[in-house]
Amino acid sequence: MRRSSIDRRIAVSAVPIASPPALHQIIFRNGMGDIAQRFVVADLGLPIDLAQPVGRAFRETEAATAWGTRRARWNVLKQFGLFLREETNVRLARELDAGVIRRFLGWLARPVDGKRLSQTTLTMRTSLLRTVLQRVEEDNPDLLGSPLAFPHNPFPRSRDGQVPKRRLADTELRAILAACYEEIGNVWAMFLHGQQIVGLPELPPREPHREGQARWVWRLHRLGDGMAPTGEAMRSQGWATQSLKRYGKLDGIARHLHLTPDTMAPFYVALAIQLAANPDPLRLIKRDCLVPHPLDEHRFMVEWAKARAGGKRKRLQRRSFDRRRPFSAPRLVEMLLQMTAPLVKHAPPSETECLFLVNFRTAHHRRHGYAAGVLAADSIADVVERFVERANRRIDQWNHDHPAQPRQPLPSVSPGVFRGSVATAHYVASGGDILVPNAILNHGSVESTDRYIEGPSTWRLERETIARLQGMLVAWVRAPSPPGEGHAHADRPVTALPGHSCLAPMESGANGRPRVCRHLAGCLACPGLVVPLDPAHLAQILHVRHHLIDARDRIDPARWRLFYDPSLRVLDQDLLPAFPTEMRAQADAIVPTLPALPDIE
Repeated sequence: MRRSSIDRRIAVSAVPIASPPALHQIIFRNGMGDIAQRFVVADLGLPIDLAQPVGRAFRETEAATAWGTRRARWNVLKQFGLFLREETNVRLARELDAGVIRRFLGWLARPVDGKRLSQTTLTMRTSLLRTVLQRVEEDNPDLLGSPLAFPHNPFPRSRDGQVPKRRLADTELRAILAACYEEIGNVWAMFLHGQQIVGLPELPPREPHREGQARWVWRLHRLGDGMAPTGEAMRSQGWATQSLKRYGKLDGIARHLHLTPDTMAPFYVALAIQLAANPDPLRLIKRDCLVPHPLDEHRFMVEWAKARAGGKRKRLQRRSFDRRRPFSAPRLVEMLLQMTAPLVKHAPPSETECLFLVNFRTAHHRRHGYAAGVLAADSIADVVERFVERANRRIDQWNHDHPAQPRQPLPSVSPGVFRGSVATAHYVASGGDILVPNAILNHGSVESTDRYIEGPSTWRLERETIARLQGMLVAWVRAPSPPGEGHAHADRPVTALPGHSCLAPMESGANGRPRVCRHLAGCLACPGLVVPLDPAHLAQILHVRHHLIDARDRIDPARWRLFYDPSLRVLDQDLLPAFPTEMRAQADAIVPTLPALPDIE
């Protein structure tokens, strides 16, 4: 019997492809599954057949972007929808073509109430819109009337005339750090005092004629489960909230229990300067950011994540610090860990690993229904502004009480100014070596670093460097410079303070070229230097500093920059800030009794 052949062809039934379900809302969730952002597609006001493709393209484009980028792109899409409704007759997607796009760009650039958007803003908004519409065009080839063909550079020379971002001088940075350390000391002492109170087994005794602050701290700690309770909870116990006015209301009690938005400010600013970190990644730094140094038992590394660092290959941000310094970054992180420990169980699950947790019951800006959590990004500027106001009030009072020793008021600052200012300070201190701020900022390219170090101090350094090199070139072409002009006289002895002279200040480097001896600065260049914080040692440091400053205008400038300026920077930037301010008067009285130092030559 002949067998019938087997039909091995694949039979595909003609099943109609179902259209994707209608998209009414676009929801982005965080790592814990909670809703982080929500967008309503109908709010765009786009044509009926264009709204759904644009919504899907927006969702796919913004899946991995930051919160602020999503909001900015959504606002541009709403502007585009407004333009289509009010300025054109576009009612269907097929009516959208390249001509409509060009008309929209002209509509964006038109002045409103006599004001015109800057070229940079126009370029940014065009880029945000282009990304979504090009995605719509790729996913739906037959949807639009014609290829959109965005202009390559619709707003050329957008950065011409752009004013560089403000950069703080090194004196301003040191004044801000001094104010941070002063307030941190007060905040930390208040928190430790509160911990002693809440650790008591019984309610503290009552003060004469009134309830004492210690009794309120003890009671409210237990009523709020470790944190400041709400006013409703206090009234439910029959406690009058008006009685807390003498203690700074509820915020004054909360400072004894945990971190608050105002007590967070000096920690945030000090870490922003020490770490040279971006504002938002620092806001979201994790509680496990401290890592012991593998070789030095006294050093710790602070690590944090930055979403945009390194492109596809993310690079961890890391800085190393000596923990023995009283206000070094590791010590500040350890304080924050203790001050935020009571708030962890009250924070949302997605933020329990964050370091900067605050109590929302004492916050000016609340973000969600939890009692504690991380402040929103747009609230940090207000927190920093209030810190500057408090610090300037203290400085004004100090200047009123001590007119002979005035302190520099703090400038008005924003969180985004610290990173560039620190980079510029390192660039100037290194004598113009861009690799130094590049390593501090952890940039993959020096081109990115170059945008951070713009400013008057950088331009001044560059002009001085060019003038010095031109002078050296002219002197080399004409004839050797006479003694005392234009060079460092490396063959002459150099005084190495505080007590011995160096007969060979130059040594041969690895490449055979001469360089300044690494041991010239003596103890000041030792990485393991430990200086006791007492008036006697502070007096010695001040004695050496006065001696260096007196000689700065007397000796050759080239010799000063090469041999002595590094020692003065170590004294001003590393040693003196570690001493308490109140110890200065005792040290000044000891300085005249110290033996004279050798002359600087």
